[in-house]
Amino acid sequence: MATWHFGPFANDDAAEWREQFERAAPAERTEAVWEALRRAVLDSALLTDAAAAQAIAAAAVVLQAHTSLPDATTPHAPQSVAGAEYVNVTRDLLQLAAAALEVIMKKDSSWSRRWANDVEGDLAVEALERLHVALSKQD
Repeated sequence: MATWHFGPFANDDAAEWREQFERAAPAERTEAVWEALRRAVLDSALLTDAAAAQAIAAAAVVLQAHTSLPDATTPHAPQSVAGAEYVNVTRDLLQLAAAALEVIMKKDSSWSRRWANDVEGDLAVEALERLHVALSKQD
């Protein structure tokens, strides 16, 4: 995973996921978000950095779709994710997004290990925690 900053969209895997999401037909966008989040929860023991990055991006899209507010944790975040307004945010989707972030934030996750020795590791963890808190407040 090439990372240029902390935050939900500040790496190649998340950026590629966002591009695929934005190119998808409106009717397919909700399922794309569900799939990225489900993968993080169901495959937690084998969760790769790439899948974690995609789930984090999907969680940020859920928050934006629900609140109409873009992610503000990094200068690399898009002002808005095109097509987020087509995501059908339900209570179940909010809970899944929060659960996916909880899996990713565990100390033994590949994402946590990846950031453990990085100079911006604390900032990355804080950004993810802010996203988790914001999603949890929406439920």
